[in-house]
Amino acid sequence: MKTSKAEHATVIVERTYAAPPHLVFAAWSDRDVLATWSAPGDGWELAWRAFDFTVGHTDICTFGAIDAEPYINTTRYEEIKPNQRIVYTSTISYMGDLIFAGVVTVEFSAVDDATRVVMTESGVYLDGSDSALGHEDGWAAMLDSLGDYLMRRLRRAA
Repeated sequence: MKTSKAEHATVIVERTYAAPPHLVFAAWSDRDVLATWSAPGDGWELAWRAFDFTVGHTDICTFGAIDAEPYINTTRYEEIKPNQRIVYTSTISYMGDLIFAGVVTVEFSAVDDATRVVMTESGVYLDGSDSALGHEDGWAAMLDSLGDYLMRRLRRAA
């Protein structure tokens, strides 16, 4: 019998972007834009089964190494305050097993001509298949990628 283990943790990742809040927020609300900066990286793929950025609605995406069994991430939006805050519940399953469940809050605040983003994930990481450290590293990479996307967008607009 497999031993069950649950790690409870809170992950907080912060970034400041040289872009106004409405542009940073928009990068979270558009499926195609979200896919450009949140993709896991080289050798991995991400695909949406459903996307509806509306309170009470659910997104489902799969991600993982190409030609491997994908992870399934289900997100249900609990609160959306444009340019201010997004709150959602999230689960991640792999090969039929739940490996993560939690609540994610993304806060956007104007700081001079920039936007400060604070992403807080409070979750339970199950059976050693997932970890808070893995999520922290993943969020850090994604938010860095968001910064790269915003810089490219602002350059094109100039």
